[in-house]
Amino acid sequence: MMNYKKIVVACCALFMATTLSAQKALDPELQKQVDQIATTIKSDPSGAAKAYEELLKGKNKKNVSLIAAIGTAYLENDNMQMAIFYRDKGDEVNSRSAELYMLKGDIDLKNKKVGSAGASYQQAMNADKDCFEAYSKFARIYVGVNPQLSVEKLEEYKARHPQDVRVDRELGNAYYQMGKYGNAKTAYDTFMKSGQPNEQDYARYSNLLFLSKDYAESLDMAKQGLTLNPDDHLMKRMLVYNNYELKNYAEGVTAAENFFANPDTTYFSYLDHLYYGRLLFKQNSSAKAIAEFEKALSMDETKAAEILKELSSVYESLQDYPNAIVCYNKYLEAAESDDVQDLFMLGRLNYMAASLPETAEQLTDTTATGISVVKAGYIAEADTIFAEVAQRVPDSYLGTFWRARVNALADPETTLGLAKPYYEAALAILQANEKSAPANIIECLRYLGYYYVQQGELELSEPYWQKILEIDPNEATAKQAMEWISQSK
Repeated sequence: MMNYKKIVVACCALFMATTLSAQKALDPELQKQVDQIATTIKSDPSGAAKAYEELLKGKNKKNVSLIAAIGTAYLENDNMQMAIFYRDKGDEVNSRSAELYMLKGDIDLKNKKVGSAGASYQQAMNADKDCFEAYSKFARIYVGVNPQLSVEKLEEYKARHPQDVRVDRELGNAYYQMGKYGNAKTAYDTFMKSGQPNEQDYARYSNLLFLSKDYAESLDMAKQGLTLNPDDHLMKRMLVYNNYELKNYAEGVTAAENFFANPDTTYFSYLDHLYYGRLLFKQNSSAKAIAEFEKALSMDETKAAEILKELSSVYESLQDYPNAIVCYNKYLEAAESDDVQDLFMLGRLNYMAASLPETAEQLTDTTATGISVVKAGYIAEADTIFAEVAQRVPDSYLGTFWRARVNALADPETTLGLAKPYYEAALAILQANEKSAPANIIECLRYLGYYYVQQGELELSEPYWQKILEIDPNEATAKQAMEWISQSK
């Protein structure tokens, strides 16, 4: 009885070793015949079936690798029924072979049974730890839901086969899904140098290089990829983005025109229109740029803050300050910004709007000081904003300095001295800081000197002009003022 048990245990061990061991790779000549017959599966299904039956006769009858290869050929030619037939046929020979597990996984995946497919690929890995296809397909299944698991499996394979650059491509894809673009780029660097990249690889690598701000290399990869497929949408996009970042604006516009020539707009994103708008703006096509920015805004309102801020800049370049202000206010609302720099920029836009020459129509409705109601409105808004800037950053001269400028616009003849207290306060802050720009100090001194001239108080005016000449002995206005004061004494 004891000997019988030992024999049974030995047989079971032998059975497990056989069924869990890796199968030998299919003979290349047999694979070639499988592939040749596969070309007739759709055109001559009965002939293909007979040919495969003949191929499986004799010594090949129990060749599970061949059976799995035939099943795969049927699956790739959309004949699920025969693929399942050969899957079941393989089960009768060796249900635990890596090749058969791969066929089972592929059938399940085709039937959208993702969990079952993943389990089959895992079993294929258990049966053959060197089966790259098992690792790669498993990784692709889980990369969208558990990319870390995908990376772990691929690293297992890479540890066994460090020279197999195919795994670097898969690792690059997994890291990309995780948002680890630096790791993804490193993996793709290895594959692109030693592997056999296809157009999708060039597109992905170009994108990774772009995200890494390596714009020149990204552009080169996109160009190389387009030699494989001149109509590749992703690589055409990379031409647009990279040319903008590299300041190749003319080339970028041409690339964008080619990119948008595709009538299928479902392939366009808000960022595509945003980059096109940026390129047009740099090429002084502001009206067209505005249209592209507005398209970008209509496509993705979640990016409103980014788009509106740039759109405001386009209007500003056109000196269309009313629209620039509207867009900037919308930007502040969308960004929920409480940043003092953003607030300052809004004040500056209102100041620029107030600085524009008034139209005849505007001058039909004026204030007591002779400026138009429209201009007064911009002045009041700018003054309120700069007052808040000064209150929030009291150690900075900017808020008070720009309040001075705004109030100077409200008092064009400098008779009321509306800007005087602000220039005085700004001057004190500027003079206390050794790094202050001399031009700003001179502006304060010039206003105060001129104000006292207007008031007829030349003795109070003279020191301001003298201080200007100490800073810049060749300052023309100060020299003229000193000559005039000297003659007037």
